[in-house]
Amino acid sequence: MIKEIKLTTLFLSISLIGFGQALQKEKSKNYIQIKGTNIFMIPPVSFEPSSNFKGFQNSKDQTTMIMVLEIPGPYSEVSKGFNSEMLKTKGMELKSLKEVKVAEYNGLLIELDQPANGLIFSKQILIYGNDKSSTLINGIYQKDSLQLGKKIEESILTTFVDSKLESNPREALNYKLDENAGSLKFHSVIGNGMLFNRDLKTPTQSEDKATLITDKSFSNIEISNKKLFCISRLKKYPEDYSIIPSKGINEIELDNLKGFELFAKNNDRENEEMYQVILFDDNGGYYLFVGTYLAESKNAMTDVRNVIKTFKRIK
Repeated sequence: MIKEIKLTTLFLSISLIGFGQALQKEKSKNYIQIKGTNIFMIPPVSFEPSSNFKGFQNSKDQTTMIMVLEIPGPYSEVSKGFNSEMLKTKGMELKSLKEVKVAEYNGLLIELDQPANGLIFSKQILIYGNDKSSTLINGIYQKDSLQLGKKIEESILTTFVDSKLESNPREALNYKLDENAGSLKFHSVIGNGMLFNRDLKTPTQSEDKATLITDKSFSNIEISNKKLFCISRLKKYPEDYSIIPSKGINEIELDNLKGFELFAKNNDRENEEMYQVILFDDNGGYYLFVGTYLAESKNAMTDVRNVIKTFKRIK
């Protein structure tokens, strides 16, 4: 499996703990709700709700943002993975860490630096959750933008969570799928993507291990060789996949978007296969669909394909 994305290993790890504090318990008229969540914040001036992800984007600097990511894993487990050694292995430097209280949730407030693309970025990260899920709010800016960094920190500290408000996590996505077309169930939203399986367990325990993960690129990047991009995408997964020669890679079109589909085998798990579809947006960026299942199962691959075929953009 893709380990249901190995959720607890995608994030930072820290061992230093500072003094605790409580975040906002009330919100004013200046608060803005982040679509698809029960989170309210006061964004910095020039920040607007993003159409590419849950959170706010700086209209004057596309490298600066405040992004919300939900993690379908208990906070107690996610927070265990935080240690300074893992930060170092990822080229990150811990600056500070404090225990905080976000509504009734336990949380951590983290500051760190990370180099990327020849620049050094600073991050203000708030993570909190319960025994079912965790939420990460990530404020990103260039390290030398001190005034902007201070404004992002102040904005993160305005975070108000209305735990009584029922939110629809799929509401913030600009596309939809009908999981009923393949007898799958919606599990959760992760960033710009969704997770589906048969039994709503992580990892799935269904007989055929059928799992579908979707995603949408955060930025509208231009991709010159689209076919090669789809093939090279196999190297991005935690496990080793290779294209099945007899099935190959084929052109596909859904909702007037063109792309490629391919079938691959899991070289780490002999009886598992993958079906990958990438559709390219005319405005740049792409939509990604990854289905995994046991090769000998009769209906799994068909069910995964049928769900993907229901893809529709929401305009």
